[in-house]
Amino acid sequence: MEYITRRFDETGKHISRDDASLIAKLVECHPYYVQQLAQLSWLHTSETCKAAIVESAFESLVNQLSLLFSNIIDNLTAKQIAFLQAIANGEKNFSSRDVLSRYDLGTSANIKNLRKALLDKDLIDILPDSTVIQDPVFSYWLKKKY
Repeated sequence: MEYITRRFDETGKHISRDDASLIAKLVECHPYYVQQLAQLSWLHTSETCKAAIVESAFESLVNQLSLLFSNIIDNLTAKQIAFLQAIANGEKNFSSRDVLSRYDLGTSANIKNLRKALLDKDLIDILPDSTVIQDPVFSYWLKKKY
């Protein structure tokens, strides 16, 4: 966060450590998106960048990427999209009856195929204790905009 606050200060603008931390938090510390969101926040700031500016810049970033995300979705099956939504919503036990039913994922045997397909498309990562969407902004978009 020091880098962000220092860069703002060097250009005659100010951002608090808390608001610089918000930038990183909104994009889950993804380096590319931290840079993008910091730049958008800086562009929207005349003197002092506040949380409202960061949040507005984040929505702007999401909107800019919306067409790209829509194109990704257009190349997926309904069950792949539903599986991504389950991941974005923080589901962990994909084979449970509740999750299978709520997201219309089919059978528990289908989960392995969905994971493999989305892994092959570089949309998810499988970690020892969870499955995550690689792109945090795409995950947000799925959860809030799709």
